[in-house]
Amino acid sequence: MRARGSTARRLSIFVVCLLLVTASAPATVTAGGDDYAAEQAASTVQNLLELDGSTAELDSSELVVRLEEAPLEDVRDTEQALESHAKQTQEPVLEYVEKTPGVDVAEEFWVTNAIVLELEPGTVDEQLLVTLERIDEVEAVHENFDLSMPDPPEPKTPVDPSPAAEDDERPQTTAAIDSVNVPTVWEEYDTRGEGVRVAVLDTGIDANHPDLELYTETPDDPTYPGGWAEFDETGERVTGSTPHDTGRHGTHVSGTVAGGAASGTAVGVAPDAELLHGQVLDDDGGTFAQLVAGIEWALEANADVINLSLGSPGVYDELIEPIQHATESDVVVVAAIGNQGPETTNAPGNVFETISVGAVTNDGTVASFSGGDQLNRSDWDSPPDHWPETYTVPTVVAPGVEITSTVPGGYADKPGTSMATPHVTGIVALVLSAQPDTSPEALSAGLTDTAWKPDGEPLEQDTRYGHGIVNASAVADDLVDRDAEAATETPAVETEADGDGETTDVANDWLMAVGLIIVSLAVVTVLVTIARYRVGRP
Repeated sequence: MRARGSTARRLSIFVVCLLLVTASAPATVTAGGDDYAAEQAASTVQNLLELDGSTAELDSSELVVRLEEAPLEDVRDTEQALESHAKQTQEPVLEYVEKTPGVDVAEEFWVTNAIVLELEPGTVDEQLLVTLERIDEVEAVHENFDLSMPDPPEPKTPVDPSPAAEDDERPQTTAAIDSVNVPTVWEEYDTRGEGVRVAVLDTGIDANHPDLELYTETPDDPTYPGGWAEFDETGERVTGSTPHDTGRHGTHVSGTVAGGAASGTAVGVAPDAELLHGQVLDDDGGTFAQLVAGIEWALEANADVINLSLGSPGVYDELIEPIQHATESDVVVVAAIGNQGPETTNAPGNVFETISVGAVTNDGTVASFSGGDQLNRSDWDSPPDHWPETYTVPTVVAPGVEITSTVPGGYADKPGTSMATPHVTGIVALVLSAQPDTSPEALSAGLTDTAWKPDGEPLEQDTRYGHGIVNASAVADDLVDRDAEAATETPAVETEADGDGETTDVANDWLMAVGLIIVSLAVVTVLVTIARYRVGRP
């Protein structure tokens, strides 16, 4: 059976309790509740505690209250609509929490309509659950569950001061960048990602690395405003935080997206892109709230692309909404599919709207650790209506074996779908720089339509290669061609009088002339009438 992050398995006793004690009484925001419902809740809590082998004293007490999703049909400004809806629907919960001892609001989100609550350690309060469930706008309550980086397929490699070979014969680019035709885009389109803003959400970044330039609105501010943010486990932004990497993962990923060539070897796909970094993980992983906070921050910072070289095995319905709302805001989300091998997937890489990425060697062989699977609607608790009955991941694959990139203090080779993902993110940045008006849908189509597979592999999308290996220059060429075709297919007005198919604006000009004549006659008539009136006055 495919691994599922289902509510019954992964969420805390709080969630299960809430789902089991759903009351049929009218919704209310008051602390008082139906005695029978309260008795049910107390009984359910006790039973679950006994089954779980836990005690009533809990070490962790962070709850995420999920509220109704915003209707986004015919909305011009998605982010504004999300913020407005969240502000309106969260008010009853905030009012209740304000009156409830031992419960505090840690963070409020709009990219997914949710509130993170902190409860003082102690006995489970069943009345809290009953009351929250009765608030009309509340749809679910769940634990602030953990997320992580995909498990590394190999141990850490040593840090080298330079990626160059011992004989000092330095290639101009890494083999991985060459293999996906990135230099061709640099040359033919005269771009290295200028004007495109990329947000990497990861373990942090070494902003002092000679190959990394982190975007900032104020160069003399060590907190790098606009380009750096750190979030704690509740999703609250850490005030005064300065760029750092809690391990090496985030710096490595960032280098592949936008690293330079200080060593003589270019390590980044889009070195001139504006690089943002949100620390949502450390070496031990992160939480749902941290990831949501990072996505929301990236949208507020006007990111064009979000790189997610992170996740957890299985499916998580809770991650659908923030990913969907990011893509509906015209932001491209690129995510790793995971390192557990065939017939496995990681969330959020398995969310339908993401561009999910698997790993291949530089010669095009799928890495044994690379994930991929066919997903069904039934694998999810509440899949969106527009999702297909089945779909396949990954979307595409990219180099992800022995990838040379930046780490604090130098360079290192690392394998993983985490390393493949930033190659695709960088390619997206290059294409957006060359074709700024490209939509996320067109980008995804360009990536999949131009991807290729070695001889003998199935032509259709499969669970190992996805649609195939990305090709940067082919994507750029394809989107330029599509844009040119769209321009030539713009319908023109034919003149029926000529009858020869000449495409002119004669008809429109004629209508405008008639309109001007009518207006002129009306003005003259009014003036004559006024003159007669004045002459005829006593």
